[in-house]
Amino acid sequence: MRIRHLIARHLGHRRRIDETRLVRRRTQLAGRRASRQYQHRRNGAVPDPFHVLTALFVLFSSATIPATSHAKAQDAYPPIVPIATERSTSQPAGAPVPLSLTDAVALALRENRDIRSAYLSRIVQKFDLVVARSDFWPKVGISANVSARRADGTTYADSSVTPRVALRTTTGATVDFTWQRRDRLEPGPHLADETATFLISQPLLRGAGFDVNLAPLRIARLQEQINQLNLKTTVSNIVSAIIVAYRTLVQSQEQVRLAELSLERARDLLTTNRALIAAGRMPAADIVQTESQVANQEVAMLQARQQKISAQLALIQLLALDSRTNILAADAIQASHVDIDMDRLIQLGLSSRMDVLAQSKALEISRQAVSLARNNRLWDLRVTGSITQERGLDTPAGAIDSRTDKAIGIQLGIPISGDLSGRQGEIQATIGLRNAEIAYEGLVQSAELQIRDGVQSVEASWLQLEAARRARALAARALELQQEKLKVGRASNFEVLSFQADLRAADTQELAASIAYLNALTALDQQVGNTLKTWRISLND
Repeated sequence: MRIRHLIARHLGHRRRIDETRLVRRRTQLAGRRASRQYQHRRNGAVPDPFHVLTALFVLFSSATIPATSHAKAQDAYPPIVPIATERSTSQPAGAPVPLSLTDAVALALRENRDIRSAYLSRIVQKFDLVVARSDFWPKVGISANVSARRADGTTYADSSVTPRVALRTTTGATVDFTWQRRDRLEPGPHLADETATFLISQPLLRGAGFDVNLAPLRIARLQEQINQLNLKTTVSNIVSAIIVAYRTLVQSQEQVRLAELSLERARDLLTTNRALIAAGRMPAADIVQTESQVANQEVAMLQARQQKISAQLALIQLLALDSRTNILAADAIQASHVDIDMDRLIQLGLSSRMDVLAQSKALEISRQAVSLARNNRLWDLRVTGSITQERGLDTPAGAIDSRTDKAIGIQLGIPISGDLSGRQGEIQATIGLRNAEIAYEGLVQSAELQIRDGVQSVEASWLQLEAARRARALAARALELQQEKLKVGRASNFEVLSFQADLRAADTQELAASIAYLNALTALDQQVGNTLKTWRISLND
């Protein structure tokens, strides 16, 4: 019995829908016939009486039947209950914290972990330069020794102390001064002796000259400049990432606003449809489309909120804030046209880009390495000289024995065969220089191409933004006209829903075009190497 009841209920439901569709079809046919008769009347033709009676009957039927059929159909399609939204425990909570883009950049400079790690690495890198400079500083040291030995029943003890000073000059010469004093500690007369030695050695071929000896210091200074450029690159990349993440948050917030606005428009249309149904001017079955649109807009709103939370968390990670901080982007999207001079940007990029400058420093390091490798293959020819003074002291006798030795000479070392390390070093340095030259040329070309591509991306993004703004204005006007037509019965509900969807797509397209244009400007600024100057950031380095 229950199954029969359900089948009968279903058949009755289908019958009511068919009646409603039949009424709408008769109404449309009647309208078309009346229109044709009006055209015939204007042309002088006489209308067919049968057609006139048929049209009046259909109009009378459509005025009496929908009162019951619409009500039954409305009962068959109950309103959709709005989706219940609960706050997730994983999303940021608490009072909203408005944050401007300037504040976000300043906060990142202070709290970002990558920037803090880069500054810590600079401590080690700076000390490497100090070590290179200390190669020409005097080296002072002292050594001491106390020993005792026993032989043939007799114990001998003595002590020695040896201060030493060594110096390497920029010409390659080495200067060494040593003073040593030895004392006997066993009982008996106090015996001691002192020795002072002064040595000097000046290379004439290998290791001689200012260029060779100052090359390691030049390399260290060039490496320090590269390290400074790497720090600027790190900070510039983080700042650009903060800007993009901030605008992503702004975009997600605007997506939420647009989704709420679309949902509001869909609900307003639903209210209008219910009023038209109550007035008998629209079939009740058509309201299902509007209710479906409301449900779809609710889903879109939930998706927009989820994207907003993801954008918040991404920005929080870059700023190294508490994961529960409910940050909100306070700046609005303001995209205005920027005039660009291509040639000036290319010149600025080749002179300001950190990677181009760093590669030029690396190229100079390779040249210094070749100079050192070639010098290392020369003969070891040097002039040496020494002065040695020895003095003995006998306390009971009070005698002092002194002697001075002086020497000067030339040393020569010639590698004959078997040692290929010098040739190996020269080949490696030469190939490294060629590779550095190729890398520099490729990087210069790549930088120019990137700047040109960035300029055309900015210009294309601006044209897309202008087109998106026009499309949005036209979509809003078209929806307004369709809503006015719906109120007077000259537009269908489906058409209004379609124009609402077009307006939502146009809003999203305009927002995405604005963000894309601003991000293209940020990317171009980074490709030129001007991000830090644009934001007036001076590094404390």
